Amino acid sequence: MKTIFLILAVCFMVETVHAVQPSRKPFLQIKIDGASCKNGSILPVTSGQKLMISVEMEGGRKDFCKFPDTYADIAGKAEILSRGNTGLTYESDGVRAEWKLLNENFLFSGDEFVKVNSQVNQPTAEVIISNTKFSQSFIRISVKAVWQFSRDGKITEEENSAESTIYFQIAGTSNVWFSSHNVQAGGMKNELMLEKLNMVQAQFDSTENDFYKLNFSAVQQSFRDLQVAIALVKTTMDEIKTSNNAYEANVVFIGLPSDKPYNDITLLSTVKTNWTESETLVQELKDQLGKLSDQDSKENKAELVSVIGKYLDWQEKLPENSCTTLKRYMPDLNPESCKIPDHLKIKTISDYKQSFNDLKAFVDQRSVQIPLENQKINSTQSRLQAVRLFDGMFRSYFSSINWAEWKNIRE
Repeated sequence: MKTIFLILAVCFMVETVHAVQPSRKPFLQIKIDGASCKNGSILPVTSGQKLMISVEMEGGRKDFCKFPDTYADIAGKAEILSRGNTGLTYESDGVRAEWKLLNENFLFSGDEFVKVNSQVNQPTAEVIISNTKFSQSFIRISVKAVWQFSRDGKITEEENSAESTIYFQIAGTSNVWFSSHNVQAGGMKNELMLEKLNMVQAQFDSTENDFYKLNFSAVQQSFRDLQVAIALVKTTMDEIKTSNNAYEANVVFIGLPSDKPYNDITLLSTVKTNWTESETLVQELKDQLGKLSDQDSKENKAELVSVIGKYLDWQEKLPENSCTTLKRYMPDLNPESCKIPDHLKIKTISDYKQSFNDLKAFVDQRSVQIPLENQKINSTQSRLQAVRLFDGMFRSYFSSINWAEWKNIRE
């Protein structure tokens, strides 16, 4: 019984060894300066360097012609008359058949940072690296082969094609080829990826801008659109890898769409306190000015300079970018109006009466504006608290991404 099983096992192995395998998908064998180089490889180079590239297509119909015992279903049924890189001739049932390579078309192309010297339809090329400053460049090699099959007076043709890209990187430089405020990508540059990464940055910006409008329903929709855009980056990357196993890319997302609005919560809280203080201050200054006459005297000038100094002290204590931040959330507010006119920023008064009238008009105007500004600032600062909820949701999402890196830019 054991002997029978052994015989069956051996027969199975023999059949497996001689089973016909599907031809490999056409691919390119590339050598650069005599060394083999895979599709998608990133080679370190120096400015002005010269490289010799040679290429040969394998797989496809060439597999059939070179290795009919492995890739052709005619083995054992036909007499192989000749085989090789350029064709296969065999006879089956008394009829002669032939596969023949008619022509191969070789095309070498690169970007502005490489110069390619090649002859038409030749499998070799010289590449000269530019002296221009750059970090990464590439050369793309495309090959098309036309095969002819003839049997019993009938002729048909078949086309095989393959493409490879080799990247060149100047030694010591970064391989980052896409960089925006919130997105960065390195590795192999790809136009489809570039398109999708720009979409992601656009959605980052859209989500952030909806915060500035305090339109939180729009924030929700923008964030959903951002998630879709990010998913498209992953899908595109996977599709590229499917067609090019050597493709490599690394994507980094930087920060959150809520980073600036989140920091603005603290800033607006400080501004709110400052504006509340200014209301009390302006009333005090108004009372102080009310006690002054319009008569030009040394005492009146000194008192006027003191009033100006007290307001300037308050103004200088405002957080940096206060006016820009207020304008961002309250476009109908004119925060610049809180600043004392430049011509009043003086320590020595030459025209007392003019300075007195101008300062009095400014203080009177501020006493009317500040209560209205405080209402808007208080309301905005209160509504902006909703950012905390969105920020937590965003943080959770980006932390869960496992195919790309996320950099937190806040403590």
